Amino acid sequence: MSAILKTIHELDKRIEANAEHFAFMHPYLSFFALFIGIPICTLVAVFFFTVIIMVPIALAFGWL
Repeated sequence: MSAILKTIHELDKRIEANAEHFAFMHPYLSFFALFIGIPICTLVAVFFFTVIIMVPIALAFGWL
């Protein structure tokens, strides 16, 4: 269990370092990704997962 947690912690450090490097090299692009891209991706993911769950239920109840 501790090996898994250690691996996750190291991966988190690597991702954070890469994101920081990207933000310093491309400040405008990182601003766009942070404040526009991530919220849009979150909304799209919520939409698709809702559709995946609700379409079979709608078909089962005859709503479609």
